[in-house]
Amino acid sequence: MARTGSGKTQRFCPMLERLKQHLPQGGVRALILSPTRDLALQTLKFTKELGRFTDLRTSLLVGGDSMENQFEELAQNPDIIIATPGRLMHHLSEVEDMSLRTVEYVVFDEADSLFGMGFAEQLHKILTQLSENRQTLLFSATLPSALAEFAKAGLRDPQLVRLDLETKLALI
Repeated sequence: MARTGSGKTQRFCPMLERLKQHLPQGGVRALILSPTRDLALQTLKFTKELGRFTDLRTSLLVGGDSMENQFEELAQNPDIIIATPGRLMHHLSEVEDMSLRTVEYVVFDEADSLFGMGFAEQLHKILTQLSENRQTLLFSATLPSALAEFAKAGLRDPQLVRLDLETKLALI
């Protein structure tokens, strides 16, 4: 938990590093959920920049983009999916063999906004489709009670890392 603009997205770096070090098992290995299309696009740009010297493939699943293009991207077996919850749920319902069981890392970016915008039910459904052997990361500026309850109910041994207003995350 840290204020907006403190560098939380940089914390994706260790996940990307681990993904590129391990051979792919086949299937999606990381899922990053964003509350809005704009944030998902920013995350895609940042992720592609960080991973430009790797073979990691990334797909973006957001409303407003062509479903057909997204189906084609998914057919390329991306390592990372960056999505809004609604569009991800739409793909899960449309693509019979789409599975999230291979996901090693799931990130709830701006988790307070995800809950504040009414995605709680979809997030719970997405969690049920993931493997138990995953690392789950929630990045948030605040910790509303609904998010705290979600963490207690849906995660094993959650740990809170909280930065005060003056703290910035160190660059890697």
